[in-house]
Amino acid sequence: MALNKIREFIRNSVFFKVISNKFFLASVFFVLWVAFLSPNTIQDWIRDLNKVSEQKKQIDYYQESIQNIEERLVQLRSDCDSLEKFARERYYFHAPDEEIFIVDPEKAE
Repeated sequence: MALNKIREFIRNSVFFKVISNKFFLASVFFVLWVAFLSPNTIQDWIRDLNKVSEQKKQIDYYQESIQNIEERLVQLRSDCDSLEKFARERYYFHAPDEEIFIVDPEKAE
């Protein structure tokens, strides 16, 4: 007797009516399909968005690097002293009467 009352209460409840609605069931199935079973799942979207953000950071880094190199190039082309300094520091250029000693900081310790 009590079991029948419980069953009737459940069948008459709003929650049971919503869950047993065919449109609700179809919507839940669609959301689960899109979220987990389709070829383009939400996890794939999130992974792709992370890749895009990383690539945007790389683009910004390289654009900044290119800008710095272009500024350095303009400076080297405009001033002979800075060109000589650059050649001496980077490529160890020296005058015929000079000697160059290269000290490796790691080996010096």
